[in-house]
Amino acid sequence: MSTLLKLQMAEGFRETASRPCGRKIVWEDNGTLNVGDSDFAQPEFLGHIGGVDCPIALDAKRGVAWVYCCQYRLGVKDYSEIREFDLTTRRSRRLLRLGLHQWAIWMLTHWAEANSLLALVATDTRAAMVHIRHHLALIDTRSGQMHLVALPRDAFVPLAICTRRRWVIFHGAEGTHLISIQGRHLKTLPPGGPAGRGASIHPVRPLALVGGDGIWLWDLEKGTSTRIRDRGQFPHWSPDGRGFWFSESSSDLFYWNYETGAEKRVLRFVGNPYPEINYSRPITISPDGKRLAVSLTRMLKVDPDVLEKTPTLARLHRMCVVDLEKCEAWIAPGYARNFAWV
Repeated sequence: MSTLLKLQMAEGFRETASRPCGRKIVWEDNGTLNVGDSDFAQPEFLGHIGGVDCPIALDAKRGVAWVYCCQYRLGVKDYSEIREFDLTTRRSRRLLRLGLHQWAIWMLTHWAEANSLLALVATDTRAAMVHIRHHLALIDTRSGQMHLVALPRDAFVPLAICTRRRWVIFHGAEGTHLISIQGRHLKTLPPGGPAGRGASIHPVRPLALVGGDGIWLWDLEKGTSTRIRDRGQFPHWSPDGRGFWFSESSSDLFYWNYETGAEKRVLRFVGNPYPEINYSRPITISPDGKRLAVSLTRMLKVDPDVLEKTPTLARLHRMCVVDLEKCEAWIAPGYARNFAWV
């Protein structure tokens, strides 16, 4: 198993045994919320959160995380809520109860300046048939009061948010849209552009990267876009804005130097004959820009047993941390859909 999951590193980087790096991580694994060191060796269980894919919102200064929680197994009373977890005391409380016809999906982030959470809330508005409406929700982290902002019709898959500029990038059937936090449509990249697999807004300049069908650079002032790479997904600007991270598949990690145009593949699984994108996850960078975390998956062909006639593909999942100061990376068992650095 270890040889199947050996990392091939770029020059100057090396794979090491998993270790703590001085900063804890909160992560979601198979419907549970956990916190622990970056070696993932002794995680502390915080609670069940359910199967809906929604990011972890975090206030690193206060040591508080917010997560969307819902029913996770049969026989348990149905519920839909935003819960707050104190990472010091390990206690939790319900911040907001949503209706059983409401879900927080694909987006939950902490807006420190407004003492609020921003979420995408989907609501089934009809009893006789399914009719989903999407709203941008502003949730007060003290009172739990929620204010819903109507969104344009085609804005239903959030890709990136910039609270400093009050911008959110959404993807829809009619293109990729730049929307203000007030719900106003600002700009659109029509169909034929990026496929909407992740995005990132530059920390200073009015530029965005959008992934899927390559990496696209979108000038948010001029409205123009350029595909700067034919393959790529889940781009993420570095905190200094000098470059960005992205992946080509579920089993690799790349870095692009925006100033020079040079790129390098930082890591990948050695000898992986079945690269795919179905299990790719966004890259999470620590606030100081010194470390990142991402889930990696390798596909493996398994010989058929007596009853099967054709081989099947198994999936080997690992959580990966890259220490950018020491140029080291390590992996640990598990598959985290979402990470947050404390």
